[in-house]
Amino acid sequence: MTTDNNDLLVSLQRGIPVARRPFAELGETLELSEAEVLGTLRALFDEKQARRFGAVFDVRRLGYLSALCAVDVPEDEVETRAAALTPYTGITHCYVRGWPPELPLDTPGAGGGAHVPNLWFTLARLDGLFQQELDELKAAMAPHRILVLPAIRRFKIDVVFDPSRRNRAEIFPGIEARAITPDVAGEDISFRDFSDRDKAIVRAMQGNLPLSASPFDDVAAQLGCDVDALIHTLREWSASGILRRIGVILRHRNMGFKANAMCVWKVPADQALEAGRALASFPQVTHCYQRPRDPDFDFDLYAMIHTAAWPTTIDLFGQLQRAAGLKNGRVLCSLREFKKTSPKYFSEDADDRGN
Repeated sequence: MTTDNNDLLVSLQRGIPVARRPFAELGETLELSEAEVLGTLRALFDEKQARRFGAVFDVRRLGYLSALCAVDVPEDEVETRAAALTPYTGITHCYVRGWPPELPLDTPGAGGGAHVPNLWFTLARLDGLFQQELDELKAAMAPHRILVLPAIRRFKIDVVFDPSRRNRAEIFPGIEARAITPDVAGEDISFRDFSDRDKAIVRAMQGNLPLSASPFDDVAAQLGCDVDALIHTLREWSASGILRRIGVILRHRNMGFKANAMCVWKVPADQALEAGRALASFPQVTHCYQRPRDPDFDFDLYAMIHTAAWPTTIDLFGQLQRAAGLKNGRVLCSLREFKKTSPKYFSEDADDRGN
C-alpha cells in the first residue's frame, strides 16, 4: 500500500493512537516511518498551517454547557461589539456572517438579501458559570438582544480538512460511521466529578503537546505521574466519549479552505432526523446540529461547510439541499474572523480574561 500527504494529513487530524510511540504506530498503518510522520507534523507548524496539536474533548462530558449565539448589531458597531466579546475565555469563536458582496442576491442561499443576525460566537462554560457569563455578555451587548442557540441534537462533529477536495463540490461517499452521531436526544451525556488529577490531565492535554516520538511520556513527566497510568486514563476517556481524539488542528484558511459558511434550514420536526443524517453523510460537512428556532432567526438545522471559493460553496449548498430533500435554506458566509481558539477547560481558578 502507498500513501500521500493527504492521507497522512487526514490521519493526523482524525487522531493519533494513544500509545507510547503513537507516530510509529500511525506510520505503520500508512507504510511510513516514524520520522516521516513527525516530520510532516512539524512542517505543518513551521509553515503556519497547524494551529494546535493536542486533545479534543467532549464539552458536555466535562460538565460544560455550550451554545451558539448571535447578535444583530449595526455595521458601525461591529468592531466595538466584537472587541467586547473576544476577551472572554468562554468565547472560542467569533465571526461576522452574512452574504459576500461579490455574489448576486438572487443566488441560491442568499434569501433575497433578507436580513439575518451578523455577529456570531460560541460560548462554553462550566454548568454553574454558564448563565453568569451569558448575563454579562447580554449586558455588554445591550440594547441588542443575544440569540442563544444550544444544540438539541448532534449529527456530526468532524473537523477534518482534506486538501484534495477543497475545490470540489461533488459528493464523496464512504465517510467513517464514527463521525456521525445520528440522534443524541436520548444519549447519555452525564459527566462525573473530575478529580484534581483528572483536571490536571485535561489542562496538560488541551494545549500543544510536545512534537516528540513519545509525547505521552513527556506529558507524564510534566504531571509527575506514571506514563502507563496516563495512557490508561486517556484510553478510558476515549472509550467513554470524554476524549474525542488527540490530533492536529489546522488553520483551515492557510490550507486553502477560505470559504467558510453556515448553512441553515427550517425543517418540520418529523423530518429533522432524516435530513440531519443526509447532511452528515457529506465529508465536506464538518458540523451538523439541530438547534431551537428563535423569533429572530427561524431556522433549526445547521451544517458547516468549507471550500476554496464562494461559488464552490454555493454549488455544494445546492447539493446538500437536494440530497436532504430541503428547500429555502440560507447560506451565512463567514466574512470576518475576530477570534478562533480552542476551549480552555478547568481554567476557572485562573484569570478568566484574555488568552
